[in-house]
Amino acid sequence: MDLSKIPIMANPSGAPPNFVDPPSLHNTAVGLGISLMVMSGLVLILRLITNWKISRLGLDDYLCMFAQAGGMSYWILYYMVSERGISRHAWDVPVTIMTVHFIQLQASIQIVIAPTLWAAKSAVLALYIRLFGSIRWLKITCYIWIGFMALFYSSNIVIAVVYCIPRKSEAWDGTSFQRCSKSTWSAVVIGVFSALADLVIFALPFPIILKLRVTPAKKLGLVILFLTGLVLVAMSILSLVFRVKTFKGLDPTWNGTSTAIITFAEVFGTVIVACAPALSAFWLKIFTKSSLWSSSDGFSKKQIRCMMIRYSS
Repeated sequence: MDLSKIPIMANPSGAPPNFVDPPSLHNTAVGLGISLMVMSGLVLILRLITNWKISRLGLDDYLCMFAQAGGMSYWILYYMVSERGISRHAWDVPVTIMTVHFIQLQASIQIVIAPTLWAAKSAVLALYIRLFGSIRWLKITCYIWIGFMALFYSSNIVIAVVYCIPRKSEAWDGTSFQRCSKSTWSAVVIGVFSALADLVIFALPFPIILKLRVTPAKKLGLVILFLTGLVLVAMSILSLVFRVKTFKGLDPTWNGTSTAIITFAEVFGTVIVACAPALSAFWLKIFTKSSLWSSSDGFSKKQIRCMMIRYSS
């Protein structure tokens, strides 16, 4: 029997498997991942330059760096898995994909993503502490939530190790992979918690923003800035939907890849959101004082200054 001709799941439509040129999410995962990785990397560099020149690097900066590194590691691991054909529909994936290296990569992915999600979400909370640190209740809430998330995501690392790493005298084979596949319930739990965490993080600053004594234009600008977090909440909820589908065994390879794509957007998108305030500071306190700005056209500078004055008035 040629196992390379047998799919890991039968096609619900009854059609035969397509191992030659099947539909695949590989290019989408690769393209979107690279684009978001580059964007978040650039804004992170600008953030670090700004905070290093203006004041000093803080907890939020280090968490952003950790999240960026974790997101890149997660993307690389998933790329290696996707290259083997896992981004197709389950009925177009042969059972021979389940090699020792594949199983090891899958276990590594589960272990890497938990601390990465924690760092990304904690970076936003640490940013709140930097911006609104004088407000006692918010500062305490942020620290408590950072600690609680650390405990939760750490427990998921333990679950991944217990379920996916071969036990004593076991080999990296179908036995460990079969046991690991039974831990898909933990992915649903992570999805529920991540959506809840994003809702909390999204809602936290609004009571403060609405009470700030600033011009309506500035207040609107702050509201719009933090409303970008609503996109992350939507992605968390969408990720949860795909996690549930995977848990139910509904085309697990396709829905699993969809979950990974959304996770790329969630991690790198959170880094970008956390860096947004620093980009404004970079423009006002560094770029406008640089030689590049000094050598630019006077009329253009005047226009930009008028826009900035109008916004801040």
